[in-house]
Amino acid sequence: MELIDIQLVATHVVAFLLVLWLLRRYAWGPVLTFLDRRRALIAGEFASIEERRREAAALRSDYEGRLREIDAEARRRYQSAVAEGSAAAAAIKEEAQRERLRRLALTEEELRRLEDSARETLRKRTVDLALQAAERAIAKQLDEAGHRRLIEQALAEIESAPPAGSV
Repeated sequence: MELIDIQLVATHVVAFLLVLWLLRRYAWGPVLTFLDRRRALIAGEFASIEERRREAAALRSDYEGRLREIDAEARRRYQSAVAEGSAAAAAIKEEAQRERLRRLALTEEELRRLEDSARETLRKRTVDLALQAAERAIAKQLDEAGHRRLIEQALAEIESAPPAGSV
């Protein structure tokens, strides 16, 4: 009894080598070509993804730079507006101070005119009262005591006369 049949083993080895050669020639070539193309496609996609990632990073960097510039410009404009507002406030205060001083001067001038007018009115009334007292004294031809009483009466009228501003 023979355990190993050499012819059967040789047939199997030849068949195996033939299948191996057929697979290599007709199956592995297209499979390997397909795998190589697939590997190249995946590598290209990874490269594309990496390129997009770099572009996104560059865009983000550019965007952040622009935001910083916009923020700086906004700060400059805010500071400029604050400075303009402060200058306008100072100008308004200055104008208000000038207006206050102008009105104060006008009021003082008006008070001087009123005071002068009151003095003039008081002087005229005093003269009128003195003339009236003199007329009475002449008209009555009084003695010295009568004249004194008449002058004192006139002076009392002057003192009891309303203030000059209410005439």
